[in-house]
Amino acid sequence: MIRETTNPDLDPEFTKLYKGVIGKLKQLIGASKSDVYVLSGEAMLGLEAAIANTVKRGDKVLVISNGVFGEAFTDLVRMYGGEPVVLEADWKRSVDPSAIERALERNPDVKALTLVHCDTPSGILNPVHEIARIAESFGSLSIVDAVSSIGGVPVHVDSSGIDILIGGSQKVLNIPPGLTIVSISQRAWDEIERVGYRGFYLSFKLWKEELDGKGEFPYTMPDHLVRALDESLNMIFEEGLENVYERHKRARAASWSAVEAAGLNPYPAGIEHASPTVTAIEVPHGINGEQLREIAWKKYGVMIAGSWGRLRGRVVRIGHMGIQASRNHLILGFTALMKALRDLGYTASVGKVVEAIEDALR
Repeated sequence: MIRETTNPDLDPEFTKLYKGVIGKLKQLIGASKSDVYVLSGEAMLGLEAAIANTVKRGDKVLVISNGVFGEAFTDLVRMYGGEPVVLEADWKRSVDPSAIERALERNPDVKALTLVHCDTPSGILNPVHEIARIAESFGSLSIVDAVSSIGGVPVHVDSSGIDILIGGSQKVLNIPPGLTIVSISQRAWDEIERVGYRGFYLSFKLWKEELDGKGEFPYTMPDHLVRALDESLNMIFEEGLENVYERHKRARAASWSAVEAAGLNPYPAGIEHASPTVTAIEVPHGINGEQLREIAWKKYGVMIAGSWGRLRGRVVRIGHMGIQASRNHLILGFTALMKALRDLGYTASVGKVVEAIEDALR
């Protein structure tokens, strides 16, 4: 990122770099049959663009809500005139694919469904591949938020039939926020033609016309972030995809062992429902969650996440994605959490927690 910047609109070397990044992303997410783009903007741009380009007034969209970001798709659908059909599910568990089948049977006119692969505020992981195949069998588009899973959890766009997949640069891929990754299937392009979105910055069609058709970017790209993404992808492939995925699974196991050793309760109902990229932990009774996080940050130098929506104040989270899925980061994070809890009167043994992490990673 500290390399001298160029003019990405004019520099043919940047265009070559960008195309190389696209090839690596296609390999990462298994999307050889879909178009893949890297857009300039934090991942929320991709989430909104997915709805803007595929939903028109009156369209029914099945919103799978078993977490904060799953629920948030409801607002996006309404903003673009769609009619959300909300499938409320247990926030502590992965959504049951059979419930989605029943919802689509009751609503055969649903144009699309939305799903969050890893809903970080609750630490839940959903069975995205099975659900995407169900959507395809009913003729509905699948729109998947994979912002917190790409690079840490296997994603297979082609084999599962995911129509639109959205990722971001600032999670498992380890680089600052500012880039959206999006894959678009041919079925999605057909819907994009039907909807005829007339905006500019969110337009997927603009990318196809300008970049694919003319070899020009629709607007100036942040070349330093694209270079960083290229290096991140190189690091992932040098380690080996299967090794990366196994490292994240081991980090999840170590985190759950640490939570148990501390006498705390994980928020998900079981580890089989939990994401390998983040662990959500219930705040103990009598402890103020905001105060806990403030002490961890100001006194011990570790930023621990809280949660959002209905989970605000009830849950704290330890991220173990990308380089944080490692022994040192886990020990630093849980040590700060235990010390902050102890400062607030919670009896916790830092030594036992560290030992639990070490044992799980052996």
